[in-house]
Amino acid sequence: MIPIPAIDIQNGKCVRLQKGDLDSTKIYFDDPTDAAEHWIRLGAKRIHLVDLDGAYNGNSTNFAAIEKIKKSFPDIFFQLGGGIRNLDTLKNYVNLGIDYFILGSVAITDKDFFVNACEMYPKKIILGLDAKKGFVATEAWTKTSDVLATDLVEDFKELPIFQIIYTDIDKDGMMMGPNIEETKKLAEASKFPVIASGGVSKLEDLEKLSLLKNIYGAICGKALYEGSINLDEILERFKS
Repeated sequence: MIPIPAIDIQNGKCVRLQKGDLDSTKIYFDDPTDAAEHWIRLGAKRIHLVDLDGAYNGNSTNFAAIEKIKKSFPDIFFQLGGGIRNLDTLKNYVNLGIDYFILGSVAITDKDFFVNACEMYPKKIILGLDAKKGFVATEAWTKTSDVLATDLVEDFKELPIFQIIYTDIDKDGMMMGPNIEETKKLAEASKFPVIASGGVSKLEDLEKLSLLKNIYGAICGKALYEGSINLDEILERFKS
């Protein structure tokens, strides 16, 4: 299992939120490139990037910051989500050299685009499933659909999706431990490897996730920034 540091970008800065609430913003780095350098220096080979402004307004608002990160560290794998809602935006990031693209809301709101993206860029698209009590949320977590995450996985099982990120919104940024039960349910229902997200606060949380079948990795956010877990130590612990 691979721990993946998260860099959430808002107004050009590296921040963390609680449950996606904009009023809970805390700035950790004025320049997200410094955050990337910090985690890479500690051993990160893959980093999770989120354009928070893009997630809310549907545009690639923080393109310049993301471009700077990728050009500064061309050999690091980056997965990016937030504001990718049309092919033009997706192509711009492909041309920039971003490795994987997280598409979430559009899997429900614009299935044609989602399917086209998966077929145009096989094994480059990550399905982002952000859920509350098992139901998929959309529009930067501001709306909850009547679609179960497990049903959506079943609907797209024939597409050349690379991986799935499963985020329990109620756990995100709260440092109260991941939702093991729902993550396990989703991982067992998926033919694609699953990356767990939301709630990781200590090494024991990662240990529990590592025992589940079909878990590729876990996104680590606030716990890293607050120092309750150390990236170099957990990378050594889960070294393959």
